[in-house]
Amino acid sequence: MAPKIKIEDTTGSGEKITLTIEGAEISEKRVVQVLQMLRLLKSSGGGVVEEGESMKERIWRVIVENFGDGTWFSIRDLYNVASREMPDLKVTAVSTYVSRLVGEGRLVKRGSKPNTRYRVQSVRREAAYP
Repeated sequence: MAPKIKIEDTTGSGEKITLTIEGAEISEKRVVQVLQMLRLLKSSGGGVVEEGESMKERIWRVIVENFGDGTWFSIRDLYNVASREMPDLKVTAVSTYVSRLVGEGRLVKRGSKPNTRYRVQSVRREAAYP
């Protein structure tokens, strides 16, 4: 069976998006293109904060929009980007939510203080079963 990559996400308005790439040779370039398309679909809301969106969801959205391509980032990098959208945000809150996202397996952590870096967990290949 050919490898299969499945990407699922939910927009701020609650719409579920599922994209599947299947084929003998799935290129990294194709996966990046799909992720960029997903970013465009999600950002079509113009960066408007959805009613009822939690702080954790807002921070996760900022991470995916700005670092979703696999770029490593620090707490300070994320804080600098997120604070433009959320002026009352504190760096300690960013740190707390990033730790929770690491615990959930959504982010990968590398290094130790003061050089800790994070990135979005890589897309996993799913085995296709008959």
